[in-house]
Amino acid sequence: MEKLFDHKIRTDNKPANHNDNTFDFYDRSNSKEVETVRDTLNSWFEKYPKSDKKDLKSRFKDNFSSAFYELFIHELFHKQGFELTPHPEIKGTEKRPDFLVKGKGLEFYLEAKESTDKSEKDVALENRLNRLYDEINTTKSPNFFFRINQIQLKTENQPSGKKVVRFLENRLDDYDPEKIEDHLRTNGLEGLEPITYEDKNLKLVISLIPKSPQKRGDTNSRPIGLYPIDSFTGGSDESIKSGIEKKATRYGQLDKPFLVCINSTSSKGTDHYDIMNALFGSLMITYSTDPNNPNDRWERGFDGAFRNTQGPKYTRMSAVFITNVHSANLHVANHWLVKHPFAQNNLDLDAFSLSKIEVVDNKIETKEGDSIREILDIEPNWLGL
Repeated sequence: MEKLFDHKIRTDNKPANHNDNTFDFYDRSNSKEVETVRDTLNSWFEKYPKSDKKDLKSRFKDNFSSAFYELFIHELFHKQGFELTPHPEIKGTEKRPDFLVKGKGLEFYLEAKESTDKSEKDVALENRLNRLYDEINTTKSPNFFFRINQIQLKTENQPSGKKVVRFLENRLDDYDPEKIEDHLRTNGLEGLEPITYEDKNLKLVISLIPKSPQKRGDTNSRPIGLYPIDSFTGGSDESIKSGIEKKATRYGQLDKPFLVCINSTSSKGTDHYDIMNALFGSLMITYSTDPNNPNDRWERGFDGAFRNTQGPKYTRMSAVFITNVHSANLHVANHWLVKHPFAQNNLDLDAFSLSKIEVVDNKIETKEGDSIREILDIEPNWLGL
């Protein structure tokens, strides 16, 4: 029987590098946590249709997160009593959705998509940064961890990590961990002396944090201890709407209900506020200019995926299922199963054991149901987290 991860002896106990291929790391690591993930994914993979296993395994190696989401969706709906057929034919188009789903008196199409807020340029930048971080982590630093205060890639060229490592290793002997520790006790992190490396491609500013006396002399641990803090404005609602837009009209007129599944992996996070803004419109306050009758109230704008100023949108889509799930958060992953209030083809959400959101009597209502953890039989302390 073909497995996603083959049974073999694994001896690698190192943590993952920043730029590691996720499948390769999971396939070589001997940690108990990774073994648990491998065993779980293998059990899911066993139930996946045999005809498409080879293709899915290949995609796991190329794009782990996207393939993981497709396998997750298959398992989640299979556990609720549905049969999923990959890539069914649709009359009138050569395009094929991810699944035809049957069960509990329903028959509908399902499309699964990963949604990020990163452009191709953002991904390329992240890859260059990750490669640089991996190279900096090879620095032999027996007495210090590094706090990266600033990192600036000044060009689109890959900075030379080897030059940075040589520079840092030459500078480290100039610093006394005892003196820096005394300074830390008095002034905190912000008072640390910066060390700056700069060339035509890179500007890097770090501070040194002394290792504990028991850890000094150890050059096996990775030296980067603190990374720069990312800052951003807004939430993930725009990337969610963009993901829906790419899928909602992809197959033309449909003879069955259509469920669009979005895994929002935005670095900005994904919460209930983002979901409601993305689907039903931005939350805003309206008020009257009459001081005697202000009539202030909260309303939804006409900029959601379900409706704009011209009326209902994407009505070929029957419902949306939104998650923020990955292999390490299965025990706490949230979901939003939301019925399109203007759908052409109705999808009865009561057939699903998941919690769901519907518009009832012009009010947005939540019907409680099972969590992802409960449906997938995931332990509450998954991976010891």
